[in-house]
Amino acid sequence: MNYFIFTIITLLLFTGCSENIPKKNNNKGPSSERIMTSGIYRGNSTLQYTGKSGELNVVCDNTIFTTEVFTALDSVFGDYIKPYYPPEKRFTVIQMNEDRYIKVGKRIRNLMKLEINTAVKKGDPQIIIKRDFFARTQILTEILAHDNEDLLYAVHNLLSDAAFIYDRQEWNREYIRHQEQNNVVSRKKLSKQFGITLDLPVDGNYESIKSSFARISLPDRSRQMDIQGGGGYSSTKANFIQSGVMIWSFDYRDSSQLTPEYLMRTRDTVLKYNALHELDGVYMGTQDHPAVIPVHNLLKIGNIQGHEFRGLYKFTGRFEPSGGKFWSFHFKHPTRNKIIAISAYLDAPPTMASSADIRRLQAILYSLKVTE
Repeated sequence: MNYFIFTIITLLLFTGCSENIPKKNNNKGPSSERIMTSGIYRGNSTLQYTGKSGELNVVCDNTIFTTEVFTALDSVFGDYIKPYYPPEKRFTVIQMNEDRYIKVGKRIRNLMKLEINTAVKKGDPQIIIKRDFFARTQILTEILAHDNEDLLYAVHNLLSDAAFIYDRQEWNREYIRHQEQNNVVSRKKLSKQFGITLDLPVDGNYESIKSSFARISLPDRSRQMDIQGGGGYSSTKANFIQSGVMIWSFDYRDSSQLTPEYLMRTRDTVLKYNALHELDGVYMGTQDHPAVIPVHNLLKIGNIQGHEFRGLYKFTGRFEPSGGKFWSFHFKHPTRNKIIAISAYLDAPPTMASSADIRRLQAILYSLKVTE
């Protein structure tokens, strides 16, 4: 297998978000031709995908989906988004049999098929990635191997590029959705106040009472829980996921302000006076316990070089009632003499899956553009 060519093709196809938007076509099905050569192939389906965010459905027989295969797939796709707690896997690997796949599974957003095929050359397993074949923005990977030994080798050693593709597409689906919704009101306010734009859900609520700080609140997501009490009584409780994005700016003096330590100290100062809890004397702060210390990366979004942080926040002060996850990006504005910080936040109870919410916030951050 020419793995070098496969890697080059992968990089060329994933150089920008806009390239991920499939073009509509009246032909809504994939080619029925069996593809036996490794590479990336594009379909043209415009159908809506199904399935849950953060799940990778693997189609194969029980004889193929061995403990070794599951462990290998989980090691590649199931790593955690650090330092979030409770732990948040990028993908949970779930087996699906062929019968269920044919009946209801073909349009699932994240699919993989494992197949033993003696027509494949021994020692040369094929990795075939199909985009938009059965549904728009779907990723389907087919691994064809001569025998179980070759299949296990492929799963262990040849899926790093595929994992990157699945991970990128997971937030890119939200990016596409936000672009199509086109929250013009918030975009105009962001452009005027901070000289930037973000692609946001249409129902995001923009609030700002200071020229240097704004908050965009996303609608709460809730789930009812039935609680059985003593004596046969029951009650209903709603669990909520609260999320949004905060943006702030401050004057740029010199490059010492663009160190991770300075940016985190400034974050805590800004939030102490602007991100207040409904309880008096309680405000948002950063959790800095060694086990969950924020993860820092240098990152370039488009042409904007900056600092990315992922971590946990807590409300602190007189009480510490709650907390959650944050994902932020800090950079020097290229034309304004300001440092801009964009910090997405998510408060979710451990009983509710929050993978889709995290990807939604990631998509908002990665949609950043400078307007002046």
